[in-house]
Amino acid sequence: MVCPSCGRDIAVPATLLAERDDLLRKREELRDELRRARDEVEAITRRRKSR
Repeated sequence: MVCPSCGRDIAVPATLLAERDDLLRKREELRDELRRARDEVEAITRRRKSR
């Protein structure tokens, strides 16, 4: 990829793309973990309220 203004190469290194993909995967895993934890907290809260 080349900058349309100056003509310099602006290619993103493959290692940086791989790091980005890894971080995106980790973010999704953390979001899933957070959803499960929230669901668990809500379930505990509902059980306590129903006593």
